[in-house]
Amino acid sequence: MIKRGKGPWPSGNSEVAVKKWFISRVTDGLEESEREPVASLCLDEVTQMSQGARIASDYLFPESVLDRLAVIADEICEGRPVQYILGSAHFMGLDLEVREEVLIPRPETEELVNALIIALESDFDGAILDVGTGSGCIALALKKHLSRAALYAIDVCEDALAIAEENAQKLNLDIGFSQCDILSETPENYFDVVVSNPPYITHDESSSLEKRVRDFEPSKALFVEKHPLEFYEKITEVCLGNTLKTGGVLAFECHKDYAVDVKELIEKSNGFERVELIVDLQGVNRHVIAINKLN
Repeated sequence: MIKRGKGPWPSGNSEVAVKKWFISRVTDGLEESEREPVASLCLDEVTQMSQGARIASDYLFPESVLDRLAVIADEICEGRPVQYILGSAHFMGLDLEVREEVLIPRPETEELVNALIIALESDFDGAILDVGTGSGCIALALKKHLSRAALYAIDVCEDALAIAEENAQKLNLDIGFSQCDILSETPENYFDVVVSNPPYITHDESSSLEKRVRDFEPSKALFVEKHPLEFYEKITEVCLGNTLKTGGVLAFECHKDYAVDVKELIEKSNGFERVELIVDLQGVNRHVIAINKLN
């Protein structure tokens, strides 16, 4: 059954009137700083036109579009993330399909990808493994910017892999996807780079998460069953078991409270010659990049 929008409705169907109306409809669901950018995103997505194109063509919003916007506004006020409502998220210039089976890509993850692109340089032609790929955002962005590299991506969730594969097909990017539980299985082949943004939140922290994260994003991609370093320990162990080639790169995104612990964990493994802690644009410890020792 198709959901229908409910009033109140805008005073007119011009750009100014509709945007003002939409912002008023999402006030209860968004922080003040979020309302205008989310409104712009929703108007662009639903009309499939930019604001500039709408203004240039004297676009007037038809009833069907207003109906869809009303439904979207109600879902936002219920706490559902706008990316899931629209079915898309933007990541490093890529338009990715996202559904509740995958995490919504974060700006912090873009910073990790950028750091790797800079470190590897554009002519890099080695093999890269993305562990816990979700929507495929990391693997796809790396392939887009490092076209000569061979990209592989694994995830324990079959539904997540299906979404990642859809994104790869839509973007015409060649990624080798396979289902693998990194906690109990070892990936096939050997890699020059292993990158991961694994689960790291304990269930004790769930009450501190935003409602739209806790209630809508996949718990398996958020929470660890044992302790915050569970995946970091296992992935590091797998890398040192020859999955990561000599002189290869291991890159992690981390919980801000445990990034230093991840750095120390890797250092104590005695398998890496250089381990760097990277601070994100918010001034928070967020990423760790390590270089495997040369034999």
